[in-house]
Amino acid sequence: MTIRNIFRSAAAILTTAILSSCIDTDKTIGSGLLPGDHIINVSVTEFNLPVEMRLSDSLQTLYPSSLIVGNYKDPDFGLTEASSAFQFIPLRDSLTFGQNPVPKSLKMYMAVSDKAYFYAKDANIPQNFYVYKLNIDLDSSVAYNNSIKAGDYDPIPLNIGGNVYFGGDSLNMNLSLEYASELLTATMLESDSIELFLKRYKGLYLMTDPLPGALEGGRFNMITPTSIYFLLQYRHVDTQKGIDKDSTIMYYVRESQPSANSFKHSSASLETSAAVETIYMEGFAGIKPYIDFSKVKTDILNWAQQNNIDYSKVVVAKAEIRLPYENPTDFTRLNYYPSQLFLATRETSDKDHLVLYEPVKDLSVYETNGTINRSLLYYSLDVSSYVQRMMQGKITGSTLQTWVTPVMQTSDFYSGVTTFYVQNLLYGKAILNGPAAARKPKLILTYAVMP
Repeated sequence: MTIRNIFRSAAAILTTAILSSCIDTDKTIGSGLLPGDHIINVSVTEFNLPVEMRLSDSLQTLYPSSLIVGNYKDPDFGLTEASSAFQFIPLRDSLTFGQNPVPKSLKMYMAVSDKAYFYAKDANIPQNFYVYKLNIDLDSSVAYNNSIKAGDYDPIPLNIGGNVYFGGDSLNMNLSLEYASELLTATMLESDSIELFLKRYKGLYLMTDPLPGALEGGRFNMITPTSIYFLLQYRHVDTQKGIDKDSTIMYYVRESQPSANSFKHSSASLETSAAVETIYMEGFAGIKPYIDFSKVKTDILNWAQQNNIDYSKVVVAKAEIRLPYENPTDFTRLNYYPSQLFLATRETSDKDHLVLYEPVKDLSVYETNGTINRSLLYYSLDVSSYVQRMMQGKITGSTLQTWVTPVMQTSDFYSGVTTFYVQNLLYGKAILNGPAAARKPKLILTYAVMP
């Protein structure tokens, strides 16, 4: 009996709740209180982007985290060469070499931290490594990828004939005894002063040979500068003991000393301002998509005039750049597409007046901005703030000239601050759709017009 009474009570409560919840609402109440000219409508329009191709030359490569040495021959880009310059100093100061020092050997050791190649067959191809003596100082005058010229290093290698490297995790090289003899003539004053030592011994330059003939492919090798060291073994007379003896001196690369990467590209012939079907994105300082936003601004102005829109009252809710691409026949090629692309401008630093490629600030809105969408086959770049400021006239001159470049980010463990950079250490390749393709690069503008 008790259970039955409970069910009856529950049914009565449920019936009451259902009946009391059936209340009609008039959703038009208050709709006439707001004047029609105060209602803001959000709309979407699209613009075809005038994407060109230009070299990203004069890329700053001073103080890189890795020395990059190698070559790659591509059917579209031709030959790309990467070489590196660095300084070294003695491990100990106040060096004395004894009487009549005679070098026995000078060996160079370095660790290869990583390698980059497009095809597995290139992982262990032989490469001839050469070491040259630098003739110039490593300072801000050689800050860019194209700063070091052929005359800036001695034409005769210190390792005659080169050393063959097969892609292992380290490489050891014997350098000439003639250069070892030069090091043994350093004065005590020079060994006591890094500045004086580097004034005389300016550093070394690393490079490799490309694959011979018409062979395509190659490999870039990444070397941590501080992994490089030298052992100079020599024989001399110990004047205190009056005996012949062998001694060894160590030289190393200090983290605070400058080093520089040099990149040479053969893709300048691909530069064009014409509307083409294919746009290339090449790593390092190579060919890249280029967008002149002064042209984009003109397109938006014309659109506003044609649609009787007050240009000054347009508010950007979102501005998205879509850079489409087509799946390559060989799907493994997608592994070498950059994971993240973004706009970068060439800015002159107030501190040292060097030209830098700086990502547009919109990149930091969220960490995945500019990432590749592999399901929809395009890169999506949110540039809302940049486009709004451009329309307001707050972005002018060279800041309207943008390159689409790979970007990278680093986070500070303690502060949590994330910093974004133009990525110039990994060589990548992406083939994107151009303005003449069926799926064109577009600016998708979500906007409202203020009353």
